[in-house]
Amino acid sequence: MGVLRLHTRLAPLAALCALLLLAACGTPKPVALVERPPDSRFVANLPDGPITPPVEPAEAAAALAEAEAHSRGSTDAATHLSVWQKAAEAGSPEGKYRYATMLSFGAAGPDKVGDGFDMLLDLAKKGHGQAAMSLWRLSKLSKSANLNQHASYWFNIARRSGDAMAVEVYDKLLADHRAKGELPPGSGTGDYFNSAITFSQPLAGSHEGVPLEYKVVAVLYPGWKRVTQSLFQRDGKSFDVLELENVEGQRVKIYFDITAWMGVPGM
Repeated sequence: MGVLRLHTRLAPLAALCALLLLAACGTPKPVALVERPPDSRFVANLPDGPITPPVEPAEAAAALAEAEAHSRGSTDAATHLSVWQKAAEAGSPEGKYRYATMLSFGAAGPDKVGDGFDMLLDLAKKGHGQAAMSLWRLSKLSKSANLNQHASYWFNIARRSGDAMAVEVYDKLLADHRAKGELPPGSGTGDYFNSAITFSQPLAGSHEGVPLEYKVVAVLYPGWKRVTQSLFQRDGKSFDVLELENVEGQRVKIYFDITAWMGVPGM
């Protein structure tokens, strides 16, 4: 396959689609990570912990209902595209997601693929779980080591947004890692205080517990570096919170419940 040239007007994320096409043609394994300045286009300004996804505005209800009705009763691709475009233009997050997905798969032609990825990116940055999962899938399959690191970031946002598929996949992934001994035995996802990772084995203190935390980070966020590591007391428990950053400037936090081996200061 020759060099795939992207039109200059396509969104930066459209390159991920190109990488998928290249992957099908036998592209070599990801090369080493390349340090480069953070790109704010791929960084979401979202709160820690659970994320409230964008809500459906009342004024978009009619357009959304029409789009859903057509989807159930029509097989015409042009009609599908048109009704979901109207729902998107009415301000419906679901409409934007469905329309963006169709555009990203070329439903309106190659010149609109980049617009679709722009819309998915905008939705994901606002905490839309399904859009974040779409970016996770693309990043996960990328043959660029840098873009591959985006996967963990969008997966984290999708889970915290409550996306059912993201939560289910992550639970199975953690269970598999623990069953194989790749992660220390324990529980929790590490996505926030209420789901902090807890090690089930007896630990004598930080000299035994902290190395296990770093092992978890290496497995779940390979190639990411620690930016901060902070102790918190909350609800009568002690937590160690590690903030991580990848080479693209995206950051996540991972939470550990360390009460069993560190106790609660002041008690």
